[in-house]
Amino acid sequence: MKNVIFIVFALVACLAACSSNDAPQIPANKLPVDHTKENLIEYNKQYMEYEDDEINKYIDSLHLQMDKASSGIRYKLNLCSKVKPTSGSKVNITYSVSLLDGTSCPDLTNKTTTVEFGKGKLPVGFEIILGILGKGGSGDFIIPCMLAYGVSGRENCIPPYSPVRCSITLNNIEF
Repeated sequence: MKNVIFIVFALVACLAACSSNDAPQIPANKLPVDHTKENLIEYNKQYMEYEDDEINKYIDSLHLQMDKASSGIRYKLNLCSKVKPTSGSKVNITYSVSLLDGTSCPDLTNKTTTVEFGKGKLPVGFEIILGILGKGGSGDFIIPCMLAYGVSGRENCIPPYSPVRCSITLNNIEF
C-alpha cells in the first residue's frame, strides 16, 4: 500500500511539473540586455559634437572672436567683476536672446529682471555666465541647447534643441 501511495504521489508530482504553463527559466547570463541608456548617451554625445561643429561654423562665418569654456559656452566678456553672486542672492540682469539665425523673441529682447541666483529660475547656461560675470559685468555668449532651453524650447520663440546667442549684463547683486 505504501508503494502504491508513493507511486501515485510521484505520478501526480510529475504531471503537475510537466503541465506548468510557465516558460522555461533563462539563466542570468543569457537574459536580454537593455541598451537604451547606452544608446541615449551615445546619441547625446554625437548630437553635442554636431552642435559644437555647427556653432564653430557660425562663429567662423561671422568672424567672431570668442573663447570657449569647458561647459561649451562661447563667450566674449566686455567687462568682468570680482564681486560674484552666491546661491540665494538676488541678481538684477538685462539680457537679449536670439537664435543663431538672428530670430529673436520679443519677451527675450532687452529684458530686465531680478531673480534668485542658483535656484533654477534661469537656464543653466545663464547661471554659469552670471557666476563668471560678477556685478556690473557684461558679455556676449553662445549657449549650447542643453544649457539653454534644451529639449522643450521656450514657448513659441525658441524651438527645441536650439543653441542661442545672448548678451547679458549683471546690473546688481543683493546678498
